[in-house]
Amino acid sequence: MNVNPPTAAPMAFFVPSHNAVYDRATQLDGQWVTQREAKTLESLRRLYPDAELISATLVQEKLNDGYRRPWVEITEARYIDQLETLPPVDWCRGYGGESFKSMEFTGGDVTAIFVRYGARFFECHDLHTRHHRELIGDVIARFCLDASLNSAH
Repeated sequence: MNVNPPTAAPMAFFVPSHNAVYDRATQLDGQWVTQREAKTLESLRRLYPDAELISATLVQEKLNDGYRRPWVEITEARYIDQLETLPPVDWCRGYGGESFKSMEFTGGDVTAIFVRYGARFFECHDLHTRHHRELIGDVIARFCLDASLNSAH
């Protein structure tokens, strides 16, 4: 009998190495299996050793994590090129720098984010919901430990 009890949280089979959901999960005879082919986690791991069974509420978080990229220092030319390629989103100034986000998403809720702090330029891929002050603080903490977040410039 193929039934999801009403109390069971929706589940999915996720493959981190592919940053993708393989299939939704359903319960069959008390065991979680893929919805289309009734594969167990054990059989799915023969194809994808890193496959995991996760709650559906974690799927978007896992997908976003797969698209995130850490801060790197970039050239002024790259910064200006990205500023002029598409209209910037959430362009802000203050706290000694400026930031903007690309209107094209990398995937999920993740987009390219650019920061100028003083005469230095930085890029990362992260959630589009991050705020300017947090972005400047991140850059300072990672690259400019001797600089102050409360700079008047």
